[in-house]
Amino acid sequence: MTLKAREDAEARPANGADAHVGSRCGRTYCVTMADGADPGKLVEFYSHEVADRAERPLGGERETRLADFVAHCSNVGYRTVLEVGSGAGRDGRILAAAGLQYTGIDLTPASVAHCRALGLDVVHGSAQELPFPDASFDACWTMSTLMHLPEVEFDDALDELRRVIRPGGVAEIGVWGHASDGDWIDEHGRYFRHRSKETLLANLRRIGEVVDFATWSHFDDGGHYQWARILRH
Repeated sequence: MTLKAREDAEARPANGADAHVGSRCGRTYCVTMADGADPGKLVEFYSHEVADRAERPLGGERETRLADFVAHCSNVGYRTVLEVGSGAGRDGRILAAAGLQYTGIDLTPASVAHCRALGLDVVHGSAQELPFPDASFDACWTMSTLMHLPEVEFDDALDELRRVIRPGGVAEIGVWGHASDGDWIDEHGRYFRHRSKETLLANLRRIGEVVDFATWSHFDDGGHYQWARILRH
């Protein structure tokens, strides 16, 4: 996986915020004490990234996890799948091609338009306010999206996933994490929240039982990718 595919970017503090420089996931960053999560910065950044990201490979581990997710859905009999953070539709195309009834949601209008041009059913909206009725989906897939949410918003998004997934359904969630909790803002104004394994697992239990957990792409500074499968009770 390339550095660019790992969201590589130098970071700086928010305007006037107290901060200290460190290193996380192999890159320099600034941890800021300000409430710097600005969804508009995410939309602005990813609006200009859609075409480039559409051509990037998912990476070996993510491709494997996605294939396992498709197989699990088939084996259990899941049909309806929600992807939170559809991005450029890389995962969505695979899910839809597998015969699953796919629905995606993304905060960035340009990403929504790109996915719709691919024939994917994607709507514009927020992970914290999913525009779907209760128990609408058998399963949810979301990779590298929820790490942009601070604590309260992250919990809200998890509660929304629990609401729209049917009892007995499953969620698979992937985020960049770290050995310790921390947040930072990169040079584009994007907010990131990295959680330790213990913190993340405690959060994910808001959905249900964590039945599988794995990490990969480990860095010497403690950064790594985290993935979990959660069974909705």
